[in-house]
Formats: sequence, C-alpha cells, structure tokens
Amino acid sequence: MAEPSQKAPVRASAGRSPAQCERIRRAIGNSSASASTRREIERERQRRGFRVVRDTPLTEADLYLDSARPPTLTTDRKHQTCSICLRVKSHPVAYLCGHSHCYVCIRLRLEENWTCPVSSCRQLIRRAPHRHHPEEEGIELDFSDWHQHNHSRVSYDWHGLTFPSPDVYV
Repeated sequence: MAEPSQKAPVRASAGRSPAQCERIRRAIGNSSASASTRREIERERQRRGFRVVRDTPLTEADLYLDSARPPTLTTDRKHQTCSICLRVKSHPVAYLCGHSHCYVCIRLRLEENWTCPVSSCRQLIRRAPHRHHPEEEGIELDFSDWHQHNHSRVSYDWHGLTFPSPDVYV
C-alpha cells in the first residue's frame, strides 16, 4: 500500500490503471478471455466508441450503391458547401450539433475521428448523422441542373460504427 505522503498512481481511462488498460487491450485479441473481461471490453467500446477493424480501409466506392457519382460543383454559398470536400453537399447528413456534410465525406471521416469537422465546433458525434431533407431540397432548388445530373445513390449505412456514449468527453 502507498504511504500517505505519496501520490496515488496516475489512472488511465475511466479510473483504470495503465496495467488494467493493457490487460483489456490484450484480451480484445484473446478469444478465451473470461466473460467478465469480455463484458468490460464491451462497456469500454460503448463508452469510447468503436470501429470495426477492416481488412482493407473503407473507400468512397464502398458507400455508393452503383458506379454513378455526383457531378463536381463548387459554390460560394458556405451553407451549401461541404467543409470536407469543398463542393456542393451531395446526400447531406446532419448531426446533433446542427452541422452537415456529404454523407460519403462524413462516413469516411468517422472511420478516423468522432468529432464534428467544423473547426469552431469539434463536438463529439454520439449518434449516427441523419439525412438532412430540408438542405437536400434547398440544394435541389438552387442547383436544379446539377441535381438533374446527379444520379448517384448512397447507402446511408453506419454499419461498423458504435458511437461514443454521452459520458465521454474530448
């Protein structure tokens, strides 16, 4: 036991010691881990968020339902521009913080990062973004020629992502 004058050891994630965290990391790859360890691993995944480990990285092609892609179009209307690809938003989706991006752009970003890409926001994305119909309709009206030539379709699939629970802070 530590002497009263000594500081307590530095704790890692959620009050766990670095050794406990290492044990959990090793157990993730160990199929013979105990049931309690597997439950602890699952709780940690739910708390921090989890991404399926893929043999090959997710690509843009994986997210479209066919070979059609949206035509490239830029605009000076910031509210209709995706801050990731810098083009008119194609298949816009929105998050709880109110920002929106192209479905394909944010889906690829969520493979690496749980935060909103807007630099002044950086809020943790805790739920799957939802299709942003009003913005889609506005873009359709403002860029009707572009929209008529956009035959691309996306899956709006969030498979492989377990979003972080509300008690996680960045």
